Amino acid sequence: MTTRQGLRAPTTGFALIAAALLLVFLQPVAPAQAAPTTARDLLNGLATESEVRTGYDRDLFNHWIDADGNGCNTRAEVLIAESQTAVTRTGTCTITSGRWYSPYDQATWTNPSDVDIDHMVPLAEAWDSGARGWTAQTRTAFANDLGLPDSLIAVTDSVNQSKSDQDPAEWMPSNAAYTCDYVTAWIRVKYRWDLSVDPAERSALTGQLNDNGCGDRAIEAPARSGSAQQAYTFTDVPQSYIWSEQVAWLAGAGITTGYVESDGTRTFRPTGPILREQMAAFLYRLAGAGSTATSCGLIDVPPTHTFAKEICWLRSEGVTTGYAVAGGTEFRGSQPVLREQMAAFIRRFSGEPGTSPSSPPFTDVQPGHTFYNDIAWLAANGISTGYDSGYGCRVYSPSAAIQRGDMAAFLYRFGTGNTATPIHDGSGCQPPVAPPPPPPPADPGVYYANCDAVRAAGRAPLYRGQPGYRAALDRDNDGIACE
Repeated sequence: MTTRQGLRAPTTGFALIAAALLLVFLQPVAPAQAAPTTARDLLNGLATESEVRTGYDRDLFNHWIDADGNGCNTRAEVLIAESQTAVTRTGTCTITSGRWYSPYDQATWTNPSDVDIDHMVPLAEAWDSGARGWTAQTRTAFANDLGLPDSLIAVTDSVNQSKSDQDPAEWMPSNAAYTCDYVTAWIRVKYRWDLSVDPAERSALTGQLNDNGCGDRAIEAPARSGSAQQAYTFTDVPQSYIWSEQVAWLAGAGITTGYVESDGTRTFRPTGPILREQMAAFLYRLAGAGSTATSCGLIDVPPTHTFAKEICWLRSEGVTTGYAVAGGTEFRGSQPVLREQMAAFIRRFSGEPGTSPSSPPFTDVQPGHTFYNDIAWLAANGISTGYDSGYGCRVYSPSAAIQRGDMAAFLYRFGTGNTATPIHDGSGCQPPVAPPPPPPPADPGVYYANCDAVRAAGRAPLYRGQPGYRAALDRDNDGIACE
């Protein structure tokens, strides 16, 4: 198989990828640097863990990209590399013919529409096995890995569809002669990207290596991708903390490293506020952005600012517009992010339009509020549920500074799709109706100091319920005063 060229990622939208990092991931592996090993040894080096599908979405793996900017995306690069004859193409890089052999079923094709580019380890399988903790840039690198020929293979489209996201415990190619190559390639890809195997998968791989006598044959160990993220643990985020899983995800995805304390431990400070400049950095990392521009016309963000590139990227993507002041525009990075601003940041980051439900999801954010559409969108997408105020009603507290723990929950729900139950409107809010006030007395101005006054007014005897009646005038408590 022809060794493929390294790639550079595109720079479009908020999914832009760090080009230099992708080039490191996707460079071809030079045979002279490859270490001899066996498939069994590589398999023994993989962790055994149960699969976790929660939060998977194929769109989280950006592909196909034209990383080297030559007009050919990853699919086209594989078609060119694996064609047994020179391909024909039109336009910039539309492949119209060639000759492709599918090792899965021993079929040969000349029309590229009959061929799929198979991820040896499917994207969903990668997610289940560890990719859910990767950054966006790492998932893009995996989905477009031309640095290891085993990663992407041209095969019959219908066969690729039958494989779907199944591992070797669930699916194997019909071409028995390809069994050893298939399981070896599977193991090499998992080793390269430091992905785990589940117990059934390990058993199936071990059985195939043993049954086909290829477990101990010499192979080349692929270069490691460096995909594993440094997942820090924080001393102030115990497992009992309500958002501990979400904070761990934030750390595992490389979005936060927390604070290094004087004793060398790390803290996350979950109840503290998140500053606007920090929020810019978090969204920048979540997007896997690669922009390096440090000047964007913000008078309080010079190129030397610690978060200059992150803030300038945020502005270039329309996630923030800043504050207009005399002499220009400010970002005010040292100010805390308010909950209403957080809603706007995430909604704009998503690129989706806001929503305008007729019945507001939160009682304290009514139509006409500056951030009404952003906050309603957040609720309708299950990213925030606000706070329970009783009787089926919820409040959002828009002007409060958002805590770092809540921010972790928002980004986790947005980044993984593992959302809460959406709140589309506030129709379930039904507070009890207060009873009407009692009617005023018929003659509240009548007052008799004693029975002599009652007699002088010609009102004796005075019955209970009549104007002026008081228990103090009714000495025997029979309902008749001054009788």
